[in-house]
Amino acid sequence: MSLWKRLILASSITLAVTVLLTAIPTMRPNGSQQRGDIAVFRVTPIKRLSSDNLVDSMIGLQLSLAIKKAAWNQAVLSVDLAVDDKGGANRVWAADLQRLLELAFVRTDNVNRVLVRFVEPKLSGGVTAASPATILAAVDVRKNDEWLASGLTDLAETDLLSSAEWRQRLRLSVSQEGFNRLGPAA
Repeated sequence: MSLWKRLILASSITLAVTVLLTAIPTMRPNGSQQRGDIAVFRVTPIKRLSSDNLVDSMIGLQLSLAIKKAAWNQAVLSVDLAVDDKGGANRVWAADLQRLLELAFVRTDNVNRVLVRFVEPKLSGGVTAASPATILAAVDVRKNDEWLASGLTDLAETDLLSSAEWRQRLRLSVSQEGFNRLGPAA
């Protein structure tokens, strides 16, 4: 066989294999021509929180307050929420806190503790991730807290500062700045 015949044969085989490989994705075993989502783009619920899916899970919560910082370290989720000047801050804080706790303790199974700080960014030439912030309040909730099983759904409707029961449940600490901004606790 001459060199040209072998070269043409090899090129023909390569072309046939290329065409077959190109056609494989369009072939369906049952002949169906419906095209659905590719598995890579399907939304799957997050069962275990990790550094890899922390950003996705925080964005998925669609919180009212801006997330200034989120960290994941050995089963502890730490989140700093930037407080704005909108009215009804107490209810907004409680609703966002409820969403965070539902993610941590209901939808995932590897979070043991949630630390949330409500911070007020100091405006000095613009807000950046590195700008200092005033801590208005802090919350510390643990997975083994007994009230989580029954009381989590009521959190969004709670006035965090006036309810001594909720301040104790959440281990809520409020700074003097926080009291000045939200009013005194009952």
